[in-house]
Amino acid sequence: MRCPKFHNITIAAILIAMVFCASSCYSYRVATHALPSTGVTPLNKVRTYSLFWGLLNKPQMIHTPVCDSLGVNGVAEVLVKNNFGNALLTVCTLGIYCPLTLEWKCAAPCQPQTDPL
Repeated sequence: MRCPKFHNITIAAILIAMVFCASSCYSYRVATHALPSTGVTPLNKVRTYSLFWGLLNKPQMIHTPVCDSLGVNGVAEVLVKNNFGNALLTVCTLGIYCPLTLEWKCAAPCQPQTDPL
């Protein structure tokens, strides 16, 4: 005789394992072809979060000291990444705490224009 309680636990465990195996991270990529990346600087990365469904963002502004030191006025590519752990944390806190990873590449500095006379 089969134990229905054991059968239900087995099915639940299999379903939970399938959910974890099917989960993955996701990312958004914003790129511009008007400002190509420098190619010499790696991706800059910062972990950030928002609180209370985006009402309080910390930090509210991301500074780019590497791009600033190159004398660049923009970024060529921005990646916003999330993974299963961050999504689970957001769900468990009902959206009160939402962590993200931001990555960006600096744009290439503009070439000085020569004025032919």
